[in-house]
Amino acid sequence: MARVEVHPDRVVIRLTRAEKITAMRRRDITLDRSAITSAVITEDPWIWLRGIRSPGTHVPGTLAAGTWRSFAGDDFVLVKKGRDAIVIDLESHAASAEDRGWVGEYDGFSRVILSTTHAADLVRALRLADEATEITLDTE
Repeated sequence: MARVEVHPDRVVIRLTRAEKITAMRRRDITLDRSAITSAVITEDPWIWLRGIRSPGTHVPGTLAAGTWRSFAGDDFVLVKKGRDAIVIDLESHAASAEDRGWVGEYDGFSRVILSTTHAADLVRALRLADEATEITLDTE
């Protein structure tokens, strides 16, 4: 399972090799912690999927991994059957002309949906205001 690292300035989702293949990604997910607007725990992550899969893998009701694109923005999804999930909403930044063609430090997702058995611990870690906090959680 993916490993989530909560740093003072960013959240890093370290994907396993299998998850990178199913999500069709070459690198891990890095989120700007200051851009997080909400984090919600859900028992039914399937209702939070929006848009179309592009690229990624989707076996309805069993596995969803990859990028979902919609008018609301791009979502990264890593959801597995029978597990609670955390839904992290992020501020969406309009891309300026200077940003086109440049890969920044953070991924430009507007939402991340991640299945984990440690959802409550992850939400608690995201709420900590202490700038010196660094926490690592396995999503399994």
